[in-house]
Amino acid sequence: MKARIKLLIILTVLAVIAGCAKPKPEAIGSFNAVFAFVDPQEADLLKEPLELAIEHPIKTPRPEKLFRIIWGDTNTFDDATRHHIVLIAASIKSPGWWGAFVRRNLDKKAYEGVKKGQFNVFRKKDPWARNQILIILTARNADELRAFILTNMDLIFEMINNYCNEQVSQWLFGKYQGKGERKDLERKIAEEYGFGIRVPRMFEWEKGTPKERFLWLRALDPERWVFVYWEPLDSTQYKKISLSWLVRTRDSLCLIYYEGDSLMKEELTYRRIYFRNLPGIKYRARWKNVKKVIGGPVVGYVLDDIEHKRRYILDGAVFAPGVRKEPYLRHCELIMLSFNPDARAFLDSLNMR
Repeated sequence: MKARIKLLIILTVLAVIAGCAKPKPEAIGSFNAVFAFVDPQEADLLKEPLELAIEHPIKTPRPEKLFRIIWGDTNTFDDATRHHIVLIAASIKSPGWWGAFVRRNLDKKAYEGVKKGQFNVFRKKDPWARNQILIILTARNADELRAFILTNMDLIFEMINNYCNEQVSQWLFGKYQGKGERKDLERKIAEEYGFGIRVPRMFEWEKGTPKERFLWLRALDPERWVFVYWEPLDSTQYKKISLSWLVRTRDSLCLIYYEGDSLMKEELTYRRIYFRNLPGIKYRARWKNVKKVIGGPVVGYVLDDIEHKRRYILDGAVFAPGVRKEPYLRHCELIMLSFNPDARAFLDSLNMR
């Protein structure tokens, strides 16, 4: 985070929320829906930057987004307060209802910090319902607020995305109808493969052996899968990841283990990342099967583990015709985010869970 960015976590400054005596209901609805509110006087300046910061289109046969902004007004606000993610963006000079909301609900210290250009982001957990987050974006005027959003899009997105991942993870790895996380399977994988990865209740170890350096986890209804593959890494390859190698390697694995699916190279995008201090890339694309005329979205990682001399591919994909793909692709990504190249550390954490 840039040094000039100030993030203030609100604990008690929202006066409309403080002092509620009755128990709060559980938040409802989708975790990828963001109920957003801006004043009409500032909408032309703020809506587009917020959509760029939050929505993030993903590679699917039908266009989808990681998050959907549902724009509201004072007539829909009461309903929005029942949902998981609420966002209000208004400058402290805005003459509209949301500008008044911000001025009314920031305490003196927070308000003075905004006036001085010190604070722009305020966050409150469970303001009207349990498992809910309220985010307020503000600034001295609408131009400054627009500039803040455009220069801090990653900060805004990660705040929302991290919250969503936390909530979905609780469901994904939690117990449902007597079934829970596959800890026995996780232990077996860590002991045999030398790395750790969490396995939700609905996933099975479908294919792969340690000798093949390949592990395939799969769930049905709808179908989604995660595979982990590794090959030896030497110092001359470190941090030198070729996209052509990725496509060639992934396609060859799918030819062996999954009916010849292949990546659509023209759809492949990537960015460089660090994952548990391992350098690598995160990629998104679409897969296709020419013979079956089917396809779906892909998200994955290539990671260089110089300590254990391994280069990993973590790859998640979905086949879910007729339904939204994003929720199931997120399941795959959360499984991959649980990956730990240190099997001993993974087993230690497993024993504590």
